[in-house]
Amino acid sequence: MAVFIAGDLRFCQHGCGMVDCANACGREVTLEDVDSSGGDMTSNAEYIILDEVDRRFPCIIVYTPDPMPEEDTISFVRKMKEELDLPVLAIAESSPRSVKNFSLFIAGGCDIKWLGLRPSDVVALKMHPWCMRPMNSKDLKLAQRLLEKDAVVKQRPQWVEELKKMVETRSKVEVDALSPLGRSFLSNVYFPDKMVAQDWI
Repeated sequence: MAVFIAGDLRFCQHGCGMVDCANACGREVTLEDVDSSGGDMTSNAEYIILDEVDRRFPCIIVYTPDPMPEEDTISFVRKMKEELDLPVLAIAESSPRSVKNFSLFIAGGCDIKWLGLRPSDVVALKMHPWCMRPMNSKDLKLAQRLLEKDAVVKQRPQWVEELKKMVETRSKVEVDALSPLGRSFLSNVYFPDKMVAQDWI
């Protein structure tokens, strides 16, 4: 299993020397690569961002393309968090599936914070209703299951409130829905404001 890494991360891979993920294109990394590094990861980043976002921040970006994170991915992010002692901030579409994925990371021993996109962001940014997509019956069932049975979610009142808003509006919102607010809105407004306010839950 491989994930895509972009940002200020360096480690030694057995037999291959120094691996630097800070080049312009980033790098595909497997957990096996990191396991052979022997605990010598280095970085000047301030955050680990989980998902696909802009690169103009002092962070390490971990892009996870799979609909549901595999155990190797969770272990990899946990290893980075532990060795670099950095917070992991997650950004994904505002949907029950995203919340389920965040829960899987935490259950796997990797504490993460939900940065966005959240239903409260949609309200605060006064996003147009056409930016939202209706949740189907599968989405609604997953949301209810998370609210009623997921131990990770139930221990986080703010997550519960955000999930309830999804159920009330019966809608989900992709990160791309921020694009109509401006081409650079995500990198020049959304992220700076979130970081300054430490607006994650």
